Amino acid sequence: MIWFLTGSRNLWKNSWTIGAGVSNMFTLPSRLFRCMASSGSGDGGFAQSTSTDEAVTPLPLYSWPDKQRPRVCILGGGFGGLYTALRLDSLVWPNDKRPQVLLVDQSDKFVFKPMLYELLSGEVDVWEIAPSFTELLKNTSVQFVRDSVKLLRPSDHFRRGPGEPCTGGVVHLESGTVIEYDWLVLALGAEAKIDVVPGSAEYALPFTTLEDALRVESKLKMLERKRFGKSSPTIEVAIVGLGYSGVELAATISERLKDTGTVKAINVQTTICPTAPQGNRDAALKVLESRNIQLFLGYFVTCIKEASTSDDSSSTVTYAEVDGDYRKLILDLQPAERGLKGQTLEADLVLWTVGSTSQIPRLQPPDAPYVIPLNGRGQVETDETLQVKGHPRTFAIGDSAALRDPSGKLLPATAQVAFQQADFAGWNLWAAINDRPLLPFRFQNLGEMMTLGRNDAAVTASFIEGLTLEGPLGHAARKLVYCLRMPTDEHRVKVGISWFTKTAVDTLASVQNAVANSFPTPTQMGDATATNPSSPTAAMDPDSEVVFDFQPYLCQYKSGRIHRPGGAPTVPAGTDPATGVVSKDIRAGPASVRVYLPPGATGKIPVIVYFHGGGFVVGSPARPGTHNYLNDLVARSGAIGVSGYYRLAPEHKLPAAYDDAWAALRWAVTLGDGEDPWLLEHADLSRVFLAGCSAGANIAHNTAVRASAAGALPDGVTIRGLALVHPYFTGSEAVGGEMAFGPEIRPFMDRTWRFVVSETVGLDDPRVNPFVDDAARKASAGIPCDRVLVCVAEDDFLLKERALWYHREIKASGYAGEVELFESKGVGHAFHFDMLDSEQAVELQERTVAFIKK
Repeated sequence: MIWFLTGSRNLWKNSWTIGAGVSNMFTLPSRLFRCMASSGSGDGGFAQSTSTDEAVTPLPLYSWPDKQRPRVCILGGGFGGLYTALRLDSLVWPNDKRPQVLLVDQSDKFVFKPMLYELLSGEVDVWEIAPSFTELLKNTSVQFVRDSVKLLRPSDHFRRGPGEPCTGGVVHLESGTVIEYDWLVLALGAEAKIDVVPGSAEYALPFTTLEDALRVESKLKMLERKRFGKSSPTIEVAIVGLGYSGVELAATISERLKDTGTVKAINVQTTICPTAPQGNRDAALKVLESRNIQLFLGYFVTCIKEASTSDDSSSTVTYAEVDGDYRKLILDLQPAERGLKGQTLEADLVLWTVGSTSQIPRLQPPDAPYVIPLNGRGQVETDETLQVKGHPRTFAIGDSAALRDPSGKLLPATAQVAFQQADFAGWNLWAAINDRPLLPFRFQNLGEMMTLGRNDAAVTASFIEGLTLEGPLGHAARKLVYCLRMPTDEHRVKVGISWFTKTAVDTLASVQNAVANSFPTPTQMGDATATNPSSPTAAMDPDSEVVFDFQPYLCQYKSGRIHRPGGAPTVPAGTDPATGVVSKDIRAGPASVRVYLPPGATGKIPVIVYFHGGGFVVGSPARPGTHNYLNDLVARSGAIGVSGYYRLAPEHKLPAAYDDAWAALRWAVTLGDGEDPWLLEHADLSRVFLAGCSAGANIAHNTAVRASAAGALPDGVTIRGLALVHPYFTGSEAVGGEMAFGPEIRPFMDRTWRFVVSETVGLDDPRVNPFVDDAARKASAGIPCDRVLVCVAEDDFLLKERALWYHREIKASGYAGEVELFESKGVGHAFHFDMLDSEQAVELQERTVAFIKK
């Protein structure tokens, strides 16, 4: 239920009127109403009437479920806010005192920020460290609202007369909704301060939110694709600031780039991580110095700018995104220490980890800018019970709060502090509501941790002096601690299983390598090479010699062993809490499929047969990115989804995947061999769609070609559309923008295609070059679809031009249906799986849904 405020000025003094003159069941102090009304309409608050007969501008008022029980509003869903909400829900309350808890955050996901670095290294998936609030709170009484805070108007500092109710104040949200509360928790955190020097806001990227991490990941992928197949130039990444965040970024990115890139790390101080324990600092410095990292200590950045094309610098290929163009970035460095000289650096990508700013100052009421006490950094001043000074019904925790330890030093803005404050805030709210004494907060420093790569970390425990766990042991300890710190038991178990599975896969690969190394080498067995110990053949281990490197998917060794660096993380089928889509895994003839049913399905609905990407060598419908994408697609389109588990190369070379895809389609259009209840009840076989991304789009096209044969599909089955997202096609002759590719690209494409297929003529194979000759052109023109949608990504270095070529050629081939083209700006190949909530991904999804519903 939503209420609207109406009434005239003569009503303000005593009460609000709701709707059509119905008196509200609660009132606020008259001074609060005068304060709220005096701000006028300019601050987005309550609008002031210009006459006694003019109605106040209506504002939607958040409707709490219960009008009697206490109302607790928590602003911010980070460590402080979410964990406070969960703590409140876990406590034992008298029936009439159990509060109604409302959590407000501008994102729909909680983000475990200390593990954002693992997104860049590929160690974790987005769902593991960024679960939705809906999922986390589904078994609690906590309500969640996705919105941004616009204005705070606390009233707990007013003196109240006898009989006046004791409320805490109101919060104005950007949507226009007003929340009246009894108790408030400020846990809004801090924002990255990026506009520090000229050019930093335009060209540098922060790294504090999930959106930041996904954007950095997208930029790195773009740079890696531009360099793909080239021996030079190297990718250059500049990182400004070498506190914990800067060091962890430098270690993670340098390990990812290896010999293909250089990290340039800049710090104004002459040491790294100056506040870190000595053990962590020493471990980090050892790692940084062992990798391809250049340290610029004792320097500060004065300017970031684009390099002019007329510069005489011997610059390499460095890029900054400006209206789709990519140019070099130049950083001007000035010394912060005597004896150093100014320097100029080039970079492809600049990451800024220095400085943050509080969100609280901009939320202060314009007519009462000092109603919330702030320190010089914009943080809220609190007492030792975490209550805001002068505001007994308002608590502040985490980065929003300024609390000092007994020595007078401000507590650091770390996740560990927020964890502990959330526990105390929850307890003190319980105590305040139940008229019990509040506890003073005392921070217990348990130690500090930092990641230094996929299998490296440093952990220093404060309770064991001088002990620092480094390397794999530190890495395992850090992940264990963070797994135990996940918000809920259910998510903790899911993440633990996922991480254990990935670790098991990596361990198995290591064991295989160790077993292979235990066998005698040819030299040990008296092979002829023993006469020449320096011979490369004698020294080479067949289980470590790479014979085919299919980045970033897999490596094949001379022994035949296949190593997939990302492992095979999966999520189980079931009910998706975010969309309500239900999925199940089922055998489909010789193959298997995952079937998706939209929530509230009634009657006959379309069927989407979807094929995942992964270069024919990795992936499955159960892969987290694919599974989440299909949940979203099915929910938006209202169609049944069927996605096949096809066999992967090189263990099962093509046409194995094509055969499995055909089996999945046949199973779907025969209603699961006449036995699947979802298809029997809901599948509209006159509205079947084939779709796929990358290699999956290639499979979708070839499946459509196969479906064109007479009698291939049962009578009554109509394939309405073919949706190809970033399709994988190529050819022996360059087309369009491929003319600018280096000479090594075409041979690489030929090698990778031959790697996944059993018999082929190479890049002139019509399965990968569908318009190579008249026969292939005729087969492609005959696909039995009414419409074809081709989607490309602006920064898809390898495959964009070939997708545009496919769009042109199918239109010219004599194909009788409609052909559509859609381009996603500023993103790379298959970006949407890691950026499902981004503006570009939503736009792509909506275009696909419109194609299905047309």
